[in-house]
Amino acid sequence: MQAGPISRISRMLPHLRTSVTRSLQRRVIFSIAVVTLVVAAGFSVASFASVRSSLMEQATSQAQKDFSDEMDRAQANLDSADLSSDADAQRLISDLASTLQDDGSSNLLGIYIIGEGEGGADLIPVSTDPNYLSLVSESMRGQVLRSNAGDMFYQPVGFDREGRHDLPGAILGGLLTRPDGGTLSLFAAYSYEIQQTTVMNIEFALLVSCLLMSIVVGLIIWRVMRGIIRPVSNVASTAEKLASGDLSARTEVTRRDEIGVLQQSFNEMADSLNEKIDELETVSSMQRRFVSDVSHELRTPVTTIRMAADLLEARKDGFEPSTARTVELLSEQTSRFQQMLADLLEISRYDAGSASADLVETDIRVPVDDAVDDVREIAQARHVVISITMPDYPVAADMDSRRITRIIRNLLGNAIDFAEDKPIEVRVAANDRAVVVSVRDFGVGIDPEDLEHIFDRFWRADTSRSRLTGGTGLGLSIAMQDALLHEGDLSVRSRLGEGTWFLLSIPIRAGSGSVDERDRPVRFIEGSYPGIIGSFLEGRTRLDGYASSGSNDAALEAEGGDGR
Repeated sequence: MQAGPISRISRMLPHLRTSVTRSLQRRVIFSIAVVTLVVAAGFSVASFASVRSSLMEQATSQAQKDFSDEMDRAQANLDSADLSSDADAQRLISDLASTLQDDGSSNLLGIYIIGEGEGGADLIPVSTDPNYLSLVSESMRGQVLRSNAGDMFYQPVGFDREGRHDLPGAILGGLLTRPDGGTLSLFAAYSYEIQQTTVMNIEFALLVSCLLMSIVVGLIIWRVMRGIIRPVSNVASTAEKLASGDLSARTEVTRRDEIGVLQQSFNEMADSLNEKIDELETVSSMQRRFVSDVSHELRTPVTTIRMAADLLEARKDGFEPSTARTVELLSEQTSRFQQMLADLLEISRYDAGSASADLVETDIRVPVDDAVDDVREIAQARHVVISITMPDYPVAADMDSRRITRIIRNLLGNAIDFAEDKPIEVRVAANDRAVVVSVRDFGVGIDPEDLEHIFDRFWRADTSRSRLTGGTGLGLSIAMQDALLHEGDLSVRSRLGEGTWFLLSIPIRAGSGSVDERDRPVRFIEGSYPGIIGSFLEGRTRLDGYASSGSNDAALEAEGGDGR
């Protein structure tokens, strides 16, 4: 049963911590309240200790003064008494104890008198309250007997009285002399119960004061912070709206102090940001239109140049060797220029948001074969073998075959450029959610810093490297956009000296949304190269490209086969 409240409190603490850490107002109020409580508690403890010490010192002084007066009265009575026998002495100390009890202070609990008669015989001890006689220690009795008349001894004790335990008090003792030469040991028990009650009342009052002070300070701080936090919260809310795309959001200027300056400055910043965005959109629109217009305008003269270059290319055998080489260069550069114009037109469509995919259920093997056919001559020129492993049965998915072919062609062209005469692998994986096409080379690889920019426009990992594919620097950027049009993804991993690996993933069915990475048939293991989760489809492997030498087959096996 006792664990219930503790368990509930322990469950509440995380919620309280979360509530405090996520709110500036709660955090400030909580911090100030705790600091106030700690300071008040420290002040209260110091005050309580000082008051308690003062009250106890006062009680001790009063008890000592009262006991000193009692000893003086008792000694005066003894000096004037006629003690002719022990019986007279016994009657005297009995009367004396009663008199001293009646004349003593209100906190006097009892009087105890112990004495010796003639010949060393002990008188019967007299006590007005025998309950506390046992509190007089033997050591104190011995000290009193060995002392001189008028000396006073003090012993702090604890009382049990009326159901209350360990009440503070004291035993005081002293020695009295009788006219017949004997001595009497006088002891008095004093209670500090009144002082203890006063101390407890003060302690309770200080505790209540600390709590009330913390609550009052917390309320005051809450009221002050509310006036500060509310406009700041409004600014934060407006900032969230701006971040979500609502560029018309503004905050109301409600104050003239620093908070008002913040509100006004925020609105001015939002206005300036809106103007800059409008300017950038205008410039971007003009830039897209310029690229599109220039590309369209250049198509006609480039087509004319292409026709002239083709005509010269067809008759180059009749030219001088130097002239024939010039014709070849003209034809190559014209083709590259024509491809760049096509890429720029495609990029402008993406930027304008007018690009769309004509999704039709297609066997993925078709665009793979088409892409390999497109790069066959380039692979042969670079002495690169392309290993294609695909199943003998169709692997259908909704796709724009032209765009998928372009993606794979761009990936193969990139791989050929950096394969360094090593083979390239093309494999396919599929499940009921997605199709994955893998293109992997075992060439130079890409530096991790460069890998972050591989899909940027006009970016190349090594600008000094010669390229046979006639790339424009837009191929991988367009490939990524084509993959996104299919609600797919194009991911890459690479390591210097080991090669580069691309995975193209597209959903099986159009309109089903992008496929979560965990649901894909093959995916990369983060931070591992070459590491993948999943397996590719088994099937017949054929070699394409530069296949005239058996050395490439051996190289393919040496590089790891399927790459798993």
